Amino acid sequence: MASGKTSVIRTRVYPEFARMSYLVYGLIISIAVFFVGALLAFAGRFLLAGEPIPPVTVPVEFYWSTLFLLGGSHFLFRSYRAIRLERQSQFRIWLLLSVVLATVFCVLQTIGMSSLLDQHWQGAASEARTPIALLLMVFLHIAHFGAGFLGLVYVTVLGFRGRYDHEFHNGVRLAAIYWRFLDIIWMIVLLLIIWLSVPA
Repeated sequence: MASGKTSVIRTRVYPEFARMSYLVYGLIISIAVFFVGALLAFAGRFLLAGEPIPPVTVPVEFYWSTLFLLGGSHFLFRSYRAIRLERQSQFRIWLLLSVVLATVFCVLQTIGMSSLLDQHWQGAASEARTPIALLLMVFLHIAHFGAGFLGLVYVTVLGFRGRYDHEFHNGVRLAAIYWRFLDIIWMIVLLLIIWLSVPA
């Protein structure tokens, strides 16, 4: 390198970057489309048609799981920043913390969703049904968070095998983006459930 010139670290472009990015962005778009469709179905039946909305009780696990979800996403973004700076030790610590919090989140969500579905079946017996659109969002939520959790575990395994560095870290970046998007989706679903829990 010629003297007097400042060196610039450039990230190499790997072909798999584009393929994986398109896959994750496509998944995010599909989630958004289905989610908006479920919201429209809910609005069409209960808001526009004026049909009474059956109340639900918010499982307490949803509140606790939200804290773990936001914490996990925070640590995931910290791991992404750490690997960009080639701080491997910090990267692995933040990544492991994000997986632990994501695991606790999934456990609490499973308990909370089971409680919500129990309310649905009990309500169905008394003809006070939980909105089908809400249940659709719940099942989509489970499927997409399941995919996100598996992806996060996969990224973590690769991270502890030394797969990522300051040049090759697209998998970590996409995992962080995907989980931050799921943060937003879950917050909307939670606010909707809370709204349904308020007596008319």
